[in-house]
Amino acid sequence: MYLTSTADVEKIVPEIEAMPIIGVDTETTGLDPFESDLLLLQLGNLDKQYVIDARQCSLEPLRPVLEGSKVKVLHNAKFDYKMLKAIKGIRMENLVDTMLIEQVLRNGRRAEGGNGLAAVVERYTRKKVSKEEQTSFIGHTGDFTQAQLEYARRDVIYPLEVLHKQMPLVRKAKLEHTVKLECLAVTAIADIELNGVAIDQERWMKIAQQAEEEAAKAQKLLDIEFEPYIEQRGELVLFEARRAINYDSDKQLREALSFLGIEVDSTSKAVLSSLDHEEYPAAKLILEYRQHQKIVSTYGATFLEHIHPKTGRIHCDFRQMGAESGRMSCTKPNLQNIPSDSEFRSCFIAGPERKVITADYSGCELRILADMSQDPEFLRAFRNNEDLHSLVATMMFKVPVSKSENKELRQAAKAINFGLAYGMSSKGLAAQIGCPDEEAEDLLQKYFAGYPKIASFLEKAGRIAISRGYATTIGGRRRYFDMTDIDQDRRKKGSIERKGKNSPIQGTNADMIKLALFRLREELHARNVDAALVNTVHDEVVVECDAAIAVETQELIEKVMRAAGEYYVKSVPVDVESAIEDCWSK
Repeated sequence: MYLTSTADVEKIVPEIEAMPIIGVDTETTGLDPFESDLLLLQLGNLDKQYVIDARQCSLEPLRPVLEGSKVKVLHNAKFDYKMLKAIKGIRMENLVDTMLIEQVLRNGRRAEGGNGLAAVVERYTRKKVSKEEQTSFIGHTGDFTQAQLEYARRDVIYPLEVLHKQMPLVRKAKLEHTVKLECLAVTAIADIELNGVAIDQERWMKIAQQAEEEAAKAQKLLDIEFEPYIEQRGELVLFEARRAINYDSDKQLREALSFLGIEVDSTSKAVLSSLDHEEYPAAKLILEYRQHQKIVSTYGATFLEHIHPKTGRIHCDFRQMGAESGRMSCTKPNLQNIPSDSEFRSCFIAGPERKVITADYSGCELRILADMSQDPEFLRAFRNNEDLHSLVATMMFKVPVSKSENKELRQAAKAINFGLAYGMSSKGLAAQIGCPDEEAEDLLQKYFAGYPKIASFLEKAGRIAISRGYATTIGGRRRYFDMTDIDQDRRKKGSIERKGKNSPIQGTNADMIKLALFRLREELHARNVDAALVNTVHDEVVVECDAAIAVETQELIEKVMRAAGEYYVKSVPVDVESAIEDCWSK
């Protein structure tokens, strides 16, 4: 049914309210919630669907339904939520997203055609969904064609049909908790994108300029180091507008290093880090050059092009299941890629009479490892609030270690502790702490001898991944692996074993932060305070608020994050560190 008047909308409210669950979809003139107009709102069930002309009708009669507890089924719910909130001020709640459910079900498995609506509908119902009309709404004005209205109506039906097929599979795989968690987190992540972050452009450009200068200095030092090679090649490049060595080219760098007597298979960070930098200063200089050059290319003036012309803020795009571990990823731009110790963080500001609260889980993945392994030493250290890295280093190296005594040994232990959560091998450890492979292997052997339950848990997790073909988190999230030919492919089998070790840890961490985001959004809304989620980075939450309520908001964030963490981790306390600043800190 096509509705073109507010009176007609008012008439259907009782029917919508009587439906146990409803499908919801929107059609808009574009993809940007701050630049687009809402054309149509569609809702209904499998028996009856309503297509409402949002240009002619007020949606206010439907606000109680959309903002209430009724289950609303959508595909890519984040998009429709953002459109309704930004354009109409309607804050949809209790969303079920069939796209996210599909990602949970197929996590790690190949999804032929992707997880878009057309592909998922065909996968479950064998119906061919034509998306030809989809682009016809872009910039649309005037009347709608019958084909457009029919297309809009069917977009209510499809997610409901898909959900009916998905849920038996969800229950069979015991993925109810993960599905519920992902659906609950949608609105919090959408709010982060809508709220955006403010940025000090002048300070940003100043830091970027400094990075350019440092990159130029590093390049000059490299020119000096490779001067013999450059002189040899001078005739070849004398009349060409190019450098004798492109320091961003692996092939050219290997050739230049070979000329200096340094034979390497690649110029990767791991390889260059493993070389003796006193004997081979060129390796260290290349690493320094790349570090500065990466800053220039990633965080230069082009980064500021992401500032939205209407809001003056940066609104990035979070992919809720951006990694198979369950972690989110971020694009356009990637705010998760800015190092915690980078000056660039200080450019993300709160504004006049406002504050930024940055809160993160302290040692989160190690606490998860302690809980899952039940290693008595790890459990005792966290329960007694001891420095785990110093404790491990003291055991391994048989000398007193603390944050002030034998600090370099503490760093080595820290690298092992955190590396284990990522399935790090002895080669990876060697590259990270700059030691021979044999020494790194010896360190790992000492570590596992000292903490046998850690070793046992990780070994078992790897075996389970191979035998089952998937790994699970504490909450039951699954990560499936491609088991084709693993008996013949030792490298592939080793990769699966490593992922099987780290996925339960990283995945549980991802579950914790998503639960915290959902609960924090609920609390802030219920209190009706001037505070909003503006960013998240793996185990970190960033909130912007009125300066007058900063302290109480900080206390609330810590309380909510601890509770979310302890929902999963039962054996050790979950610690949260936070700071109130004028900018994004930590």
